[in-house]
Order: sequence, then structure tokens, then C-alpha cells
Amino acid sequence: MAVLSPNKHLITTYMNADRSKSGELMTDDIQWVEWVDGVPPAGSVNEGKAAVMGNAGDDVLRNEITRMTEEGNVVVVEGICHVTKKDGSTLKVRFCNVFELKGGQVKRQDSFGALLKDST
Repeated sequence: MAVLSPNKHLITTYMNADRSKSGELMTDDIQWVEWVDGVPPAGSVNEGKAAVMGNAGDDVLRNEITRMTEEGNVVVVEGICHVTKKDGSTLKVRFCNVFELKGGQVKRQDSFGALLKDST
């Protein structure tokens, strides 16, 4: 198994953390931008830790990371997010997240996602 750099380790921890603990891994002024299906894509912006945490919702997420690329303070993560909603329905989203890090925390996250056809 490959040894992860400190930045990749931080992002792996962040993406797999219980939501109640993920806030510890964010800067107070974090900016999270979510880009969803559509041309042009619609960008939903959340600024600040409280807004990002408040927008997290209560769906159960399991991330399957397929590739991580790092340059300087930026880590790009590709994969599939398996989501179980409160009503029991499930969906899968192919994602590409771009993380900007500062001082060992996530300062910005851009999330690009596309719903996969076999979602229920």
C-alpha cells in the first residue's frame, strides 16, 4: 500500500470522517462550491464552516476514492459517492472534488458531480 502525503492523508480523513468531526478539518472561512449536472452547471456556494456543516444534511455517504492527484496545496479526488437517503433510497454520484488546503485544513472545496444511471 502506498504511503499518503500529509495532504492526501488529510483529504482521505476529511472525506471519510463522521460529519460531526469533519468541521475540525476545515478552516473557519472555508468555501464549498457544488457543481451539479447541467450545461451550464449550477453552482451552489456555501461560505464559512457553519454554512458548510449546516448544508451537509443527514444522508449516509460512503466515498469510494479511485484517484487522487496533488500539486502544492491542491488535492484533486475522483471517485463514486454511495448515498443512502433517509427514506431508504440510494443513489450513486460520480464526483471530482478539488480541495485547496491551508495550514493542514480544507480552505476550499469545489465538488463536481453527476448522478449515475443505476441509482434507485
